[in-house]
Amino acid sequence: MKPYQLMGRLAIVALLAASLSGCFGKPPPPQRYLRVDLEETPCPGSNSQQHRLPLGFKPLTALENLDRTSVLTARDQVLSASLEYYWEGAPQDVVGQALRRGIECQSTAVTPVDYQPRVEHDAVLTGQVTAFNVEETEGGRFVVSVHLDLWSKNLGTRIATGEFNAYAPLENFNGDTIARAASNALGRVVPKVVDWLDVGLPKIQKAVSRQ
Repeated sequence: MKPYQLMGRLAIVALLAASLSGCFGKPPPPQRYLRVDLEETPCPGSNSQQHRLPLGFKPLTALENLDRTSVLTARDQVLSASLEYYWEGAPQDVVGQALRRGIECQSTAVTPVDYQPRVEHDAVLTGQVTAFNVEETEGGRFVVSVHLDLWSKNLGTRIATGEFNAYAPLENFNGDTIARAASNALGRVVPKVVDWLDVGLPKIQKAVSRQ
């Protein structure tokens, strides 16, 4: 092949590459993973745990649209998934870990244990995350909502139901700001759940005594 023919073909290839890049658009932004970081709370020792009622803790679930790691933003009644910001895990896992840690370290009534289907549990906690997203309202805020059900022995009778919500304002929509707001909002939910469980202990004990 003659040199001028080779140069011509290279020029055509370069032109096609430029055309294709224009058709496909710009590459997506780099993926950034956000971490929810709650304040560490000292946990009681084993002696304190012996005086608390074991609580079977089932993994939380989430609505189908929330069961993803990408950060969601609500504009009116439409949720959009970010192509840049992601959580380290799905919202139900992030919230579940925070709740379990909070119950373990702050509750005076119960201590969480892994739920196992064929093992007897004096009480069981189940729940669903219903909101874990940015909202473009009131200047921007992060919202956390979770529905919890407290059950008697081996999921026999539902003892109590609770709805727990919190939000934290956003100064902007940068990743670190969103992570701090999510940590703030979730940090407000956890104590509410702990208080709810501690107040509900008499109901648990009453239900257990009947079975």
